[in-house]
Amino acid sequence: MPDSRHLLLVGAGHASIAVLRDLARAPLPGLRLTVLTPATDLAYSGMLPGIVAGDTDAAAGRIDIARLAAAAGATLCLDRATGIDPDARRVLRAGGSPLGYDLLALDAGAPPAAPESDRVIPVRPPDALLARLPELDAASSGPAPFRLAVVGGGAAGVELAFAFAHRLRARRAAAGADPAALSLTLLPGPSGLLPGLPRRAARLVAARLAVCGIALGPPARAGIPQAGHIPLDDGTSLPADAVVWAAGAAAPAWLRGGSLALDAAGFVAVAPTLRSRSHDTVFAAGDIAGFGALGVPKSGLYAIRQGKVLAENLRRALAGQRLRRFRPQRAALYLLATGPDHAIGTRNGLVVSGAWVRRWKDRIDRRFIAAYAAP
Repeated sequence: MPDSRHLLLVGAGHASIAVLRDLARAPLPGLRLTVLTPATDLAYSGMLPGIVAGDTDAAAGRIDIARLAAAAGATLCLDRATGIDPDARRVLRAGGSPLGYDLLALDAGAPPAAPESDRVIPVRPPDALLARLPELDAASSGPAPFRLAVVGGGAAGVELAFAFAHRLRARRAAAGADPAALSLTLLPGPSGLLPGLPRRAARLVAARLAVCGIALGPPARAGIPQAGHIPLDDGTSLPADAVVWAAGAAAPAWLRGGSLALDAAGFVAVAPTLRSRSHDTVFAAGDIAGFGALGVPKSGLYAIRQGKVLAENLRRALAGQRLRRFRPQRAALYLLATGPDHAIGTRNGLVVSGAWVRRWKDRIDRRFIAAYAAP
């Protein structure tokens, strides 16, 4: 590898942390590494439901990006990307001059596909959701009834529906308000509840929703929330004082306008090697990447797996070697927190549930965090 090659990581998501750990464990002589990210730590999405529910300490679910970057010998640039010029090999940023690179890895995540409304609380990025919790706590803790809707029937929407039910009822009880006056509805959207997972998992979740007093709304598409309600595309509406939006991801706007190949939805078009389809010096992983016919879900479960391939392929690209293909796992293990003491798990068509599944999930999550505490 020639001296003074510059690798620029944009974003510090679930894939990037694997790159940082890899370079901390086995540095590449002559490599200059820069991490462009707006935050010094990463809120791990797997522990977000427990943090929202209030049964997991928020600090326990964070990965120290600054420490990882230092261990990898990287320069940490606390800023956000605003544009990319892959032909000139530079990334524009909000607070300073553009950053050049020899090799670029994009893992900056994706904003929520949520309508612009002050009544909407997006779940992406996790820190944006956590920052809105005090506001939601205050609004829901008064003596009047409070109606919360969670939009999105995927894993994130399901877990957060249970988490918010537990959190807000506890807050109301502590404030002397009637917990039963909190109503919560999960709006699964046109794809229904837990699309892509076994129907038994969806049935168990539906039964658990009923036990926990969470209503399951119709499979209709939600519109822009109005004062006191959400319009649905079936012609009806749902009363709601606040809306948590956990449906879909949108491509970052700063990717547009240049020569970088994007897919139809505006995400970075990548080959199975995670390399850009238009520029050999650009790689992308996580939510910002578009895999085309490979059909990789935008999920932390898959981003974590991509991280191992990304780390290896960045090394191979710098050495001029053949790249490895990312093969998404055929049977991903899904563990859905359906309350502080209950979870539902599924893999290979097998579905299990109970308190022991929740404890299993917690052990896995904490083991993941611990793995990045000591590169």
